[in-house]
Amino acid sequence: MRAVILANGSFPTSTSLIEELRGAEFLAVCDGAVRHLQGLGIEPSVVIGDLDSISQGLKEKYAQKLVHIQEQESNDLSKAFFYCVDKGFREFVILGASGEREDHTIANISLLFRFGKITEKIVMKSDFGSFSVHSLPCEVKSQKGNQISLFTSNPSLALSSKGLKYPLASLSLPLWASGTLNEALDESFSLSGDEGLVVVYQTNY
Repeated sequence: MRAVILANGSFPTSTSLIEELRGAEFLAVCDGAVRHLQGLGIEPSVVIGDLDSISQGLKEKYAQKLVHIQEQESNDLSKAFFYCVDKGFREFVILGASGEREDHTIANISLLFRFGKITEKIVMKSDFGSFSVHSLPCEVKSQKGNQISLFTSNPSLALSSKGLKYPLASLSLPLWASGTLNEALDESFSLSGDEGLVVVYQTNY
């Protein structure tokens, strides 16, 4: 079962991402983001969050779909994610999680390391690229020439790679900047190393 979550960052504009919203089996929308669906004919399955970013008019419109979670220890993306997990979803596409406020973007990307531990597949997409989560070792689908960046939450995790322009040989990534600015040489590349998760960013070009 796959859920699509729309967060309240920059709303996607590409045709392919709009179609992902239209075709979602289950669409969980963070409260402030539901305004972007007006005029597109896209109906959310639920509108979820602390409801501090949604207008009164939209609260009334979606009254039967509101899920109000008052706690302030997590952001609305986390609220939507764990709501979907409780509903049995194990595959996720997250849209609208980047752009707008930079601190929210960093927080949302960092959550992938947590979310990735309890999902079968999760990807965060924008108009410019995507973040996907992988357990080591892994084979990552790509396209020749795609710009690649690698991120880990464990600075001592040693990574090796095949199929990247700048190969890694048991290299640790102590900073988030340490694994950026690489390039795919073919239709896939492989990563290996100690047990753990790696977040892979790929451009759309």
